[in-house]
Amino acid sequence: MSLNLCTDQLAMLLARPGQLISVSHLAADKTISLMGAEANQLMINHGLAEEVFRMDPDLVVAGKYTARATVNLLKRLGKPVEEFDPATSFEDISANTHRMGALLGNLEAAERLIAQMRTEVSLLSREHAPDRPVLGSFGTNSYTSGAGTLENDIVGKAGFRHLGDEIGIAGTTRLPLEVLVLANPDYLMIWNRHRTNPSRSAAVLTHPALDARFGEERRLSADTRYWICGTPLTVGAIKRLQEAVRGKPAG
Repeated sequence: MSLNLCTDQLAMLLARPGQLISVSHLAADKTISLMGAEANQLMINHGLAEEVFRMDPDLVVAGKYTARATVNLLKRLGKPVEEFDPATSFEDISANTHRMGALLGNLEAAERLIAQMRTEVSLLSREHAPDRPVLGSFGTNSYTSGAGTLENDIVGKAGFRHLGDEIGIAGTTRLPLEVLVLANPDYLMIWNRHRTNPSRSAAVLTHPALDARFGEERRLSADTRYWICGTPLTVGAIKRLQEAVRGKPAG
């Protein structure tokens, strides 16, 4: 049984028929999950301890930062729980995939997925030319990602420079709009699910200063599903990012 979107997808990729009985409701949300159709074939949970006890799985897999109350309760009661750290690189994806394969007794399938991912990453990776474009990201509540994140690794593997490296920020953090405008990356990534977000947290994405600096020709709409979780499917983010930049006018 899985309680986290990222472990949901890893487990669905590696579980044998009948081995995985339930995934989180997020896995069935096709706006953030690449495996929504597969998730809808399973029982859906909302990360509640009551659901775990009712289904009585042999093993629960979860993310390190999700469903904390449930995970802590299960541990206190001696239930088998395995927690996964979020992937911040393709090497982390390999490690998590290998671990999930071992937990599910399906290491051969895990090794095949890892080998295929590494081959695809190698084929898609570009030489790092000194004049390669700088890409930054901006989301609701002015959040961005810097060095040491999966986003950073994806951008680098795609052959671009990452704004976090250029201005010396690390992890996921808030970036003042003024700093972003002055840094002036060549392209700005905005997650597709943020572009239509009607909440106040997304109001900064329509700020006149942002519109003045970054017109549509300098904005990239990133498909959240490939970036939000580190799985072998994340390699698709590299290809789509390269295609998005090629689709923009030069200069």
